[in-house]
Amino acid sequence: MPYASAQQPSVSTRKTFVDTGPIRVRRFPPALVALIIIAVIVLSGFAAFQVGWLEGPLNTIQEYIAGIQLPDWLPISPKDTTPPVISGVNVSDITRTGAVITWQTDEPSTSQVMTCELGGGCTYTELDENLVTDHSVTLSNLKSNTTYHITAISTDANENQAIYEGDFTTLAQAAITELAISGIQISNITDVRATISWITDNPATGQVEYGTTNTYGSTTPIDESLTTSHSTTLTGLAPNTTYHFKVTSKDASGNEVASQDQTFTTRGTVSVAAETAPEVGKLAPDFTLPTLDGTQVSLSEFRGKAVIVNFWQDIQQSRNELSLIQTVYDKLPQDELEILAISWKQTPWITQSIVNTKALTFPILLDETGEVAAKYRVIRSPATFFIDTQGVIRDIKSYPATLKSLEQIESIINSMP
Repeated sequence: MPYASAQQPSVSTRKTFVDTGPIRVRRFPPALVALIIIAVIVLSGFAAFQVGWLEGPLNTIQEYIAGIQLPDWLPISPKDTTPPVISGVNVSDITRTGAVITWQTDEPSTSQVMTCELGGGCTYTELDENLVTDHSVTLSNLKSNTTYHITAISTDANENQAIYEGDFTTLAQAAITELAISGIQISNITDVRATISWITDNPATGQVEYGTTNTYGSTTPIDESLTTSHSTTLTGLAPNTTYHFKVTSKDASGNEVASQDQTFTTRGTVSVAAETAPEVGKLAPDFTLPTLDGTQVSLSEFRGKAVIVNFWQDIQQSRNELSLIQTVYDKLPQDELEILAISWKQTPWITQSIVNTKALTFPILLDETGEVAAKYRVIRSPATFFIDTQGVIRDIKSYPATLKSLEQIESIINSMP
């Protein structure tokens, strides 16, 4: 019989115990911990700086190290405590009630002016917060004939302020004077127009009332330019008719004066027997041509003036006459004489180059196709037609009988009716 033995535990219930020693604590690397601590300190300091907690201490540090050169990006770099330098202060455009104050600064800064009446109160202009180096402030609502003490003020981006003080006096109130009209003249009378001119003793506007009776009925637009020499041309008049007129002027102070009633009579129309042809004693053919800048010009619009029509090309004789015609244009009164120089069969580019070379200032018209030259029977240049105030041709000078002198041209013009 088998012998009995102690009962052994089954394989499934048997436990094995292994001694692994002490349990180790898991730790972060020291370098990582140091980085985290530095990041927390930096972020905390930056947040404190942004909300202004460090402004006072930093300002103190900045002032303490003001003599030390540090990088600009550091928040503790030296604080700017230097005010702008004001120079070139000028008081201009002084009137009875205002002035303009200008000055410069050596760095961008604001603009403002304090104005004080001596023995009175002070006022400030509105602060111009634009940071500039050229400053201009306009003063207004001042008293006439009064001395003011002014203070120009400029403040830079770091709130450093500079001032300049000075005095100026506004203009006195102008004495009220009477306005007078004199020297009334009627000129350039034709069948359909006339020019009225006059003089005032002070700069003033100009206007003419006119009509076939002394109640007038028609009025020219007001010439708002303030001048002492006035001239207005009446157009659309009836031939062989007596007109009444008076001139009116008003100065800057509102003083207005009108002349006494005066009269003039327009001329009769040119006889219908005077046919149109490019010949002496006949009506000059009308035409319309563009100028170099594209403006359309017609001969008929100058009725009432003497007109010189010159056809020219880029040849020596024509260029010589252009210089002589420029002399005529500069000397003779332009309200009585019109010059139309027609560039014949030339491009605008060639025409402009000659105008620039000769420094011509009278009107230059373009006849690129030669149509107008053909109408005037021009076959060689230069050719010049002298036309009187009625539109009648009184003289013709064409190559080789070219113009010779200013005296010759004046003689022809003075001989025209």
